[in-house]
Amino acid sequence: MTAYEADKDALTAQFDAAEALLKEIQAETTAVKVAVEEQKSHVQKVTQDVEAAVKEMRESEIKTRDEMREIRSEVTNIHEMLPKVCLVAYVLFNGSLVVQMIEKNKEVQSQSLGELQQELKSLKALLLSRGSATPSTPSIPSFSSYPTKPSIPAWQLAGGDSRSSTPPVPAPSPSLNGKGKDVDLGGTLDASVP
Repeated sequence: MTAYEADKDALTAQFDAAEALLKEIQAETTAVKVAVEEQKSHVQKVTQDVEAAVKEMRESEIKTRDEMREIRSEVTNIHEMLPKVCLVAYVLFNGSLVVQMIEKNKEVQSQSLGELQQELKSLKALLLSRGSATPSTPSIPSFSSYPTKPSIPAWQLAGGDSRSSTPPVPAPSPSLNGKGKDVDLGGTLDASVP
């Protein structure tokens, strides 16, 4: 075997080794490429999941913010309406008390009115039994109903006042004052008779 053939065999062996190494590198490259593709699809899937989760969180945050705004508005409305509700409840409660007081007062007035009617009936019966013609208005005696004429009192006759030539008019008789009591009109009225 010559040196040329020996070199040729050595080169062939190296080419075979290089070809085997190249095939191995190609196989590894293919495997890495497949792994990278799988990892890429996995990363894309995870990225999509993260994006969906972020989007859902943002929508949830917006929804929560809107709900909080509505709750705040309702609390403000309740806070504003609370005095009115308390006032209405107070009025209703006191209104029921007022109605009860009015009913009680009505019962007392009805009872008093009934008692007054009974008194009036008994008074009317009493007046009718005494023979009064007009039970509602008592008769007032007039001056003409007295049997004797007015006379001059004795103390004036005895004194003999020189300044007056006419006798004084006697005091009017007692009369009723409208309440059923006698009014004392004591004293005398001096009047000149023409």
